[in-house]
Amino acid sequence: MSHLVQKQNRPRATALLMALAWVLLVVVGALVAQALVPSWSATARSLAVTVVLAVGVAGLLTRLRWWGRAGFNGRARWHDLRLLWLPATLVVIPIITGFRAVHPGVVAIFLVGEILTAFMEEAYFRGIMLRVLRPTGALPAVLFCSLLFGAAHLGNVFFRESVALVVAQAVGAFCFGVGYAALRLRTGTLWPLIVLHMLSNTFAALGALPAIPILVGQDVVLLVYGLVLLRTQRQIRRDPERGAARAGVTPTPGRDDPAAPRRR
Repeated sequence: MSHLVQKQNRPRATALLMALAWVLLVVVGALVAQALVPSWSATARSLAVTVVLAVGVAGLLTRLRWWGRAGFNGRARWHDLRLLWLPATLVVIPIITGFRAVHPGVVAIFLVGEILTAFMEEAYFRGIMLRVLRPTGALPAVLFCSLLFGAAHLGNVFFRESVALVVAQAVGAFCFGVGYAALRLRTGTLWPLIVLHMLSNTFAALGALPAIPILVGQDVVLLVYGLVLLRTQRQIRRDPERGAARAGVTPTPGRDDPAAPRRR
């Protein structure tokens, strides 16, 4: 896998293999966990698989030496952070009326799982995979990466009772992925996206407001927002002064394509 990622000769094929490998690991992990610890709840088994995937993603980043390239970089490489205002606002909507009553132990386990989930999904899809796809162009890279991100969520059928809910989650993940992938390209970093991803999942699950309608609304907004960000990015590249004025950002030479490979 690391050899294919580094060569980047066939970005779409490589990304597809990455997605298939992800789904395979989720399915195998679910079956193994169910066989070894059948008494565990679906949440506990899901957490165990999440830990394995998170360790695997960290290992792949280390093997590739892509921590910085994937978006785990310093503030000097960050820009246009003002674009995070909308997703940050969406994140807090589920808790504007408070939190549901949940046992502290359950909250602790849930937080650990969401932190690991946010790290591994952002690192794998918006970090490694998006970079692999970047030579295909910003819009195609974002759409294909998000499509695979949504499809990868179909593996959750092993942890959920409702197939329809899993399919809906996959569609929502695609919309979510478009918004976050666009933000990855525009801001040049993964750090705030990991935090927002974790808070989004946590507040949606623990907030007092009904989660499903809020998540649907958030995903639709993120889909539209991501497409708008990509459009304004193209305008900035074609006409830096006019495009930046419409987008509300200051054009900086050499920084309009933060995920593109750079010469040393």
